[in-house]
Amino acid sequence: MACGGTEQTPGHRPNLLLVTLDTLRADHLGCYGYEDARTAALNALAERGVRFERAYTPAPMTLPAHATLMTGLSPPQHGARVNGDHRLAEGIPTLAEELSAAGYHTGAFVAAFVLAEKFGLARGFDEYDDDLSGAYEQDVAESLSVYRPGDLVVDAALEWLAGVGSAIEDEAGDTPAKPFFAWVHLYDAHFPWHPHGNADDPSAESGSYDGEVAFADQQVARLLDFLAERGLEENTIVVALADHGEGLGDHHETEHGYLLNEEVLHVPWIVAGPGVTPGRRVPALVSLEDFLPTVLELLDIGTSIDTPGRSLALALRGEPIESGVSYAETDLPWTGFRWAPQRSLTTERWKYIRTPQPELYDRTRDRAELENLVQVKRDVHAELEARLSALESRLGERESESATLSSEELALLTGLGYAAGDSDAGAPEAGEELADVKQRLPAKDLATRLRRGLATESLGPQETLEIARELVRMSPETPQFHQQLGTALVRMGEVDEGIAELTKALEMVPRSAGAHYELGDVLQQAGRTAEARAHLEIALELEPGMAAAHVGMGNVLRAEGRPDLAAGHYTEALRLRSGYPEAYYNLAQTYADRGKLDPAVENLENALEHRPGWALAHATLANLLAGHGRAEEAIEHYREALALRPEDADLLNDLGTALDAVGRGEEAREQYLAALRARPEFYRPHINLANQAFAAGDDAEALHEFEEALRVAPGLAEPTARLARFLATCPDETLHDGERAVALAERARDLTGSRHARVLDTLAAAYAAAGRYSEALTTAHQAQQRARLDGDEPLAKAIEERLALYALGEPFVAVRAAVEESEDGN
Repeated sequence: MACGGTEQTPGHRPNLLLVTLDTLRADHLGCYGYEDARTAALNALAERGVRFERAYTPAPMTLPAHATLMTGLSPPQHGARVNGDHRLAEGIPTLAEELSAAGYHTGAFVAAFVLAEKFGLARGFDEYDDDLSGAYEQDVAESLSVYRPGDLVVDAALEWLAGVGSAIEDEAGDTPAKPFFAWVHLYDAHFPWHPHGNADDPSAESGSYDGEVAFADQQVARLLDFLAERGLEENTIVVALADHGEGLGDHHETEHGYLLNEEVLHVPWIVAGPGVTPGRRVPALVSLEDFLPTVLELLDIGTSIDTPGRSLALALRGEPIESGVSYAETDLPWTGFRWAPQRSLTTERWKYIRTPQPELYDRTRDRAELENLVQVKRDVHAELEARLSALESRLGERESESATLSSEELALLTGLGYAAGDSDAGAPEAGEELADVKQRLPAKDLATRLRRGLATESLGPQETLEIARELVRMSPETPQFHQQLGTALVRMGEVDEGIAELTKALEMVPRSAGAHYELGDVLQQAGRTAEARAHLEIALELEPGMAAAHVGMGNVLRAEGRPDLAAGHYTEALRLRSGYPEAYYNLAQTYADRGKLDPAVENLENALEHRPGWALAHATLANLLAGHGRAEEAIEHYREALALRPEDADLLNDLGTALDAVGRGEEAREQYLAALRARPEFYRPHINLANQAFAAGDDAEALHEFEEALRVAPGLAEPTARLARFLATCPDETLHDGERAVALAERARDLTGSRHARVLDTLAAAYAAAGRYSEALTTAHQAQQRARLDGDEPLAKAIEERLALYALGEPFVAVRAAVEESEDGN
């Protein structure tokens, strides 16, 4: 409806302070009858104003409910229907635009990411403060639940109000000062709940819903005190209301967004200020759609905005009004899980919820909505379905405008708790049989357990796989469950089965950039780079700003031997997502590939700065430093990695080699022995222990350790060649065995396909030890050629010296001296 009144000049109009209390149930306020409430400020506001006892929201989600407040339109009309997926489209008039045009200062101070400027509600505000630099740190990352505490929001609002308040107080001259419209959004009652250190607060240590409501009430008190202290109370209309309630376990929903029952739709709505009758309770049923026409009439501002709501100004002036009806909806079950959306109609007596398992409640005797009468009152069900359908026809349906949320942000939200779903889901097809969310609530609970377990690293790979399998069994229609199962299978080494599940998820959401990325990433790790490239290219076509897909494409290019092109994608990922540790890590690898030590080290250090405690990055940096002769620095990073992975045999062994390199042999030996305790079948510590014995002149012990290395890894070239080298060059005739050395070295050559220079060098030494100098010469020439092809010039020069010995038919002792001189521990 259009609304308005007699035009006034801006300076004579009252100010408007709107406080939206996110996730606040009406039945948890003292002024609505809750005996345990600690809500003195809101109680006092209700005493000097009007409280609507039966106010209802059109959506149990923050963005659509606030979009209704700011436009007067229902969710089908404004199109911002799902948090994170949608934004308020340009061209829809907003309350802030109307008041700005009428001469108001306009300022908004929002607490949560879900109302960030990108979602479209900032239009018309001179100041839109969505700064989240003071946001709480999250245990489980979830972008749409990122928020800052209410005291920081109110700090910002009071600073702005002090500025515009000074202008209001300055009435010198003929031109009246401009009034203000301030919107303050408090998110504290939203889960997770935080403690606030009040010794009198039972929730002070752990946080609770009622504790957060009390904290929000304290922030409301600060705003009201400011008005009183500045003499603005008498000329400021204050509206305090909630966008939606909270499940708190009623109807098996802990939070909100998926059901349309009383506890999430019934909201408090309090109005006080000039023109409002103090102490009045309004029993009539009203909707948040009524907010905009109500305040425009109170402010005496004419408008052409046509809304489905009505002005409640008569009720605020003390006159009786009739009950209306309230439409509500949620599409989150569909976008999050591919379960049926819900629609509801609340009348003075009846509550009807349209779902595959419809619900009908008699509100006069069952406000808790526990007795479903849909089969008992079939005539009422039919009547309310007809009324709901007729209302939907009148409202129409605007095509929703997609939000500019990245896949990384969506990945943190997917269908769990308070999360956005799939923006490409579209609408269900007519006649499509869908599950009722009530059938799937156990699956939703299990999915929440999986998400939080993965985020806190409290679930092992096997348990993760079992939960993922169960989720697919419980809800096979949910794409994300197939995706999670695929990822879990890959993690357990079941790569082919995992790829099949990821492919199935992609078939269900073929235009999902995230699904293409997930499949492409796994294919790349499986070495199927051509297939991976195709999916990553589609992901980047669908979402060019997807940082993770740029990292994935970089990994493909690096595997294809193009570190330069890979580096380009990694740096683009860092541009898109500042501080992205995986991008820094992989960028470092491209520099290492090209022998650029300093930038490789710098990027690994950047990775660790942004992801402290990353064992892989510490280990990689340690290996890089050790490989370039910086063993002392490497030791520090090996120890950091081992603090995180103390039973990692590879790390223990590598730390030992670094200690050996700086002359700390005893400490090195301790690490080698620890590595063998951690993994008894690990051959490398045996080789390193053999090298220590060899260097100390204990050839018998060296032989024992080389034999142990070959025993635990009989099919590998390295322990085979190491033993061959020892047997060929050992001066102790009781240990020297040229013929066995030849047999072992030939086997190592065959295992490496004659492509390893050091193995060929070892075979040449074995031939010399067996007195087969002609074969030694030929093989040494092959080894030298291979070394030069590999760019290993030091080895090529060392083989040159051995060639001279072989040509002279020198005995094996002389060969050993030349071999020892060129040894580098490989």
